[in-house]
Amino acid sequence: MKPVLAVVLAGLAMAWSSQASASDFRDLGAYVDGLVTSGRYPGASILVLKDGREVFSSQAGMMDLETGQPIRRDTLFRIYSMSKPVTTAAVMILVDEGRLRLDDPVSKYVPEFAHMRVYKGLQDGVLQTEPAREMTVENLLTHTAGFSYGFQPGTPVSALYRKSPLAGDAWRFDPAFTGGGALARALADLPLVAQPGDHWHYSMSLDAAALVVQRASGMPFDAFLQKRLFGPLGMKDTGFSVRPGEGGRLASLYMPGPGGALVRTDKGATSPLLKPLPGFSGGGGLISTIDDYARFSRMLADGGVGNGRRVLSRKSVKAMMTNHLAPAQLGEMKATAAFGLGGEGDGLGFGYGGAVVTDTRPLGGVGSVGEYAWGGAASTTFWIDPVQRVIVIFMTQVVPPGPERIRDRLRELTYGALASRP
Repeated sequence: MKPVLAVVLAGLAMAWSSQASASDFRDLGAYVDGLVTSGRYPGASILVLKDGREVFSSQAGMMDLETGQPIRRDTLFRIYSMSKPVTTAAVMILVDEGRLRLDDPVSKYVPEFAHMRVYKGLQDGVLQTEPAREMTVENLLTHTAGFSYGFQPGTPVSALYRKSPLAGDAWRFDPAFTGGGALARALADLPLVAQPGDHWHYSMSLDAAALVVQRASGMPFDAFLQKRLFGPLGMKDTGFSVRPGEGGRLASLYMPGPGGALVRTDKGATSPLLKPLPGFSGGGGLISTIDDYARFSRMLADGGVGNGRRVLSRKSVKAMMTNHLAPAQLGEMKATAAFGLGGEGDGLGFGYGGAVVTDTRPLGGVGSVGEYAWGGAASTTFWIDPVQRVIVIFMTQVVPPGPERIRDRLRELTYGALASRP
């Protein structure tokens, strides 16, 4: 047996919650354990809440395979696109206060977007565009603004993103992007995939939403999040970089290499994330712990109240967790859900910042209509079931999400375990 694998197997640990018997969640725990022993994931952490109380928690495997450091309850993870619901909540705080409206044109706050263009094709090698209609703040929250990502397959506009400063997430580490102006200009220089409002296209729209928050509030985006969300909710470990002295808690990042073996791409203990970043990605830049993200999720589940304080209005929470798009607008959801959510895309609509279950039948009848969820590029995922009062958060660090559809299996096992409890 290889030394690294031996360390992994020796280090596997189940942290069963005292509020649930091991037998209730045996299958769920075994599944998380199996993700690690299979060699597909270095380590994993899961937390299940029911009626606001923890009923199961498990940590398995390593936060760094090479050094044999085990995953702990307080391990820090790159949550990537699980940042999107957090940024959405920041927007809704300003909506609650009347400092912006969902139907406001984005150019009111980001004037760089006042003259956006929509891609129409190439003619004799020359880019053809047409004027875009005004995008609204709501378009940003529903991914209908027309922005894109460089990794989107088969989209001519994504090819343009790959040739731009926004090809990946390196812009976050570039001092030129301090303050957000360079991000606004870079997005404005690229054509939109479609006219704003036409259809759902997964994109950097939540990065644009972070600019709106910054411009409307007059505060740097990281400072706004700290003052209005992280501080009030007690999310002491969430931010765009790791606090000084806490680098030993950041999990390393991996990707599948030749033959499926995991290859470390960013060592947690020496990551660039240990220093403050100049660029704040509202769509994918946050680091968090499983307990911090549970605090955020519980706030949404409790109608905007968290840590004994009202953070969002009940109306805003309902708006976030309600589908706002017609089926005809969601043609790309199924293909994107495997990456952005970690599961199948059937039976889903889209709210603000996350997917919403509109029909449980394609999901095997498991869960509830109104479930709010999203995931991240490092194979993290979460969901909030407001009907059955269930919250599940799963963390690991492998890019990109694999073919296992982890979210779907977690849902089956979680609801099965809860159904077996007295």
